[in-house]
Amino acid sequence: MADLISKDMIADLIINILNILILFFLTKALLYKPVKKFLDVRKTRLAEEKQAALDAEASAQARKAEYDALLADAEASKAALLQEAEANAQEKARQILAEAKQKAEETAQNAAAAAVHEREKMLSDARDEIADLALEISAKIIGREVTDADNLAIAKRFFGDAEE
Repeated sequence: MADLISKDMIADLIINILNILILFFLTKALLYKPVKKFLDVRKTRLAEEKQAALDAEASAQARKAEYDALLADAEASKAALLQEAEANAQEKARQILAEAKQKAEETAQNAAAAAVHEREKMLSDARDEIADLALEISAKIIGREVTDADNLAIAKRFFGDAEE
């Protein structure tokens, strides 16, 4: 009987080992491979999504750097334009002041020339009136008609004494 128990046990043991091996291969074929395939696909998809996120972040950083560079260029352009506008305004103001100064000088010169001309005209008119009056007075005093030569001599003498 001891022999029989041991033969039955050995047979049961072998059957159990065969059942375990068959179950292992069936489980591996039916469950392990599909689950591993599913996990590998999921792992690949997660890696791709992670890489896409990293690429998107790098792209965003590049765009941000580009935007910052454009902003800096715009600021520099703005500063240059403001500086140029200020320089133009100062130059325009200098030109306006120079023109105004020149016009003021011209006006002063014209006024001085006009005053000199007016003075000379008034002196000439006064000389003419005085000469006419002197002619009339001398004609009345002398009792005869005075010629232009006499008139000229009297006027020269009078104006010569008046100027001294």
